[in-house]
Amino acid sequence: MVNQEDPRVLRTRQLIREAFSILLQKKEFDAITIKDIAQRASINRATFYAHYEDKYALLEEITKQAFYKMIPEELMYSQEFTDEICNKLILLTHNYIVTFYKICRWNSKSIATLVDEKIKRMLQQMIEGIFLKGNTFCIKDNLNIKIISAMTCSAIYSATYSWFMSGENDRMDLLVDIVRPYVMKGLDLYRNCDV
Repeated sequence: MVNQEDPRVLRTRQLIREAFSILLQKKEFDAITIKDIAQRASINRATFYAHYEDKYALLEEITKQAFYKMIPEELMYSQEFTDEICNKLILLTHNYIVTFYKICRWNSKSIATLVDEKIKRMLQQMIEGIFLKGNTFCIKDNLNIKIISAMTCSAIYSATYSWFMSGENDRMDLLVDIVRPYVMKGLDLYRNCDV
C-alpha cells in the first residue's frame, strides 16, 4: 500500500497527472495507453499501477481536483441558495467546461461523456449540500431534496454547456441573466410552504 502523504508519492502522482494532461492535448483519450503515460512521466508501468487502477481512475481524479480547485469559498460554505450563489454556480460550471476544453480534446466522445457525468455529479452534490444546510424548502425528506438538486443541476449544466457549444463565451452576463431567473423561479415552487 502506498503512503499517500509521502512526498515522493505526491511527486510521482503529480508527474503522472501532468503527463496525462499533456497527452490529452495531443491524443484522444481512447488512444492514450498506460505505456504512453508512464513514458511521458518517466516512470515504469508498475509505478503507474501502484498509484492508479487505470486511466479512468486517473481521469476521475484530475476531473475532481480541477473542479474543487475552482470552487470559491462562498460556495463551499453557503447556507442558502441565493441569486448570488446561483450566479456563482453558473459561472463556475461554465469556467470548468471552458478550462476542460482547453486541456483535453473534447471531440473525443468517450472522454466527454465521462467528464460530463462526473461534473454533473459533483455539481449536484454541491447543490444538494447547500439545500440540506438551508431551511428554505417545505419538502424536507432527502429523496425530494435529491430530485430538486438534480433538476437544478441539470438546468445549470445544460444551459452552460449549450452556451459553451454555441460559442457565446464572451457574454457571461447574458448567460447568467437567462439561467438564474429560470432556476430561481423553479425553486420558488418548493420554498416557504406551510406544511
